[in-house]
Amino acid sequence: MRLPDRFRTITFRLSLGYGLMFGVSAVLIMAVTYVAASTQMQTIVRASIAEDLALFVHGYDEGGEGGLRQEVEERVDSAADDRFFLLLGPNGERLVGNLPADAWIPGASATRLTPAAPSATEGARGDTLYAQGIVLGDYRVLAARRSDILETIRSILLSAILTGCVVTLALALVGGIIVGLGPSRRVDAIAATTRSIVEGRLDLRLPVSGRGDELDRLATDINVMLARIETLVESLRQVSTDIAHDLRTPLARLRQGLEGIARSADKADLERAVEAAVAETDAIIDTFNALLRIAQIEAGARKARFRALDLSDLAERVADVYGEVAVDAGHRLECRIEPGLRVLGDGDLLTQALANLIENAITHVPPPGTIRLALRQDLEARTVLAEVVDDGPGIPEDERDKVFRRLYRLDRSRATPGHGLGLALVASVAELHGGSVQATDAEPGLRMRLALPSIDAGI
Repeated sequence: MRLPDRFRTITFRLSLGYGLMFGVSAVLIMAVTYVAASTQMQTIVRASIAEDLALFVHGYDEGGEGGLRQEVEERVDSAADDRFFLLLGPNGERLVGNLPADAWIPGASATRLTPAAPSATEGARGDTLYAQGIVLGDYRVLAARRSDILETIRSILLSAILTGCVVTLALALVGGIIVGLGPSRRVDAIAATTRSIVEGRLDLRLPVSGRGDELDRLATDINVMLARIETLVESLRQVSTDIAHDLRTPLARLRQGLEGIARSADKADLERAVEAAVAETDAIIDTFNALLRIAQIEAGARKARFRALDLSDLAERVADVYGEVAVDAGHRLECRIEPGLRVLGDGDLLTQALANLIENAITHVPPPGTIRLALRQDLEARTVLAEVVDDGPGIPEDERDKVFRRLYRLDRSRATPGHGLGLALVASVAELHGGSVQATDAEPGLRMRLALPSIDAGI
């Protein structure tokens, strides 16, 4: 027989397990309490009997038979319904007492007895007593207490303990189930959202209650993963669209060139057509190589090559190389680099990222222009900031985030060399190193800021 889904959940099983464990613990505690209480009550009864016997011994030591008889008579006269005494003479006859003669028992410790013969006192007939008897010379004396009151107290205590155990166990189970309903509902909500995500709703996120418990931490981590998956899927869609859009033109030109080769009879025209086709092919290959490299970076495959780097020295070397490139393009490259700034990363990738930022400025700023490379440390944010600032036309605000997408190019930049992957590679390198890159207005011009975690910021 299959149980309902609600009773097959981990939450219900945990609630049931904890409820049973709590109930068993309560039963054990109450059992110990019952035994301890019973033992204590018996100890009190025995101590009371021992106190009476001690008075009888004292009376016998002080006054002999008369003193003993007087003590027993006084006890019998003042005895309540639960106290019984018996004094037997040398021949076994009952001298004083509210118990029959055959009720006598010897013993050094209290025991239980039921008088078999009718007693002189009707109250003792048929009672079960705790009694203790001693011998004083030729006399035998016995003190006893009724046990029915003790048994009644025990019965009441036992009933209370059993009732308490049942109530405690029931409350533990009900409380466990009620407490488990909240997490169960949250798990159901997470499962429902997950099913919707599996069906294609990648924009959905798992609900977070704000309590900060383990379910919230799990949901938060999964939401971060979902955001990353959504970004990758959207990036894949965008790349597919951009590849279809941006590579269609060079492939069309390549096809036209090959058709021209087929129709050309002139050797010079044939050579030019072949060279153009080879150039178009090289551009397409470069585009796919760049895409492959970005994919490898985003997969984190290069993290194995991370080490402590002097980013200041690396930036100086990049500036030396691109200083002449900027001059050849009609620009001026200015540098302001703070020494000794260190980061943890891949030197080749960081070199490529800085080079791409400078190349982007050189390519898209009309000459003559000024390009400034700055490297400084932000102690408050514990990062090293690399900035490339130009005085060109800049980028419209609504397109500044888009330029870091693969194969994305501004309309005015489509006539310039390039395949729209340089800044995408910079963004991938920044993410791999735990940093970020952003484009802001330099008034005039554009500021590209690459932020990387510093390994010396906490010193």
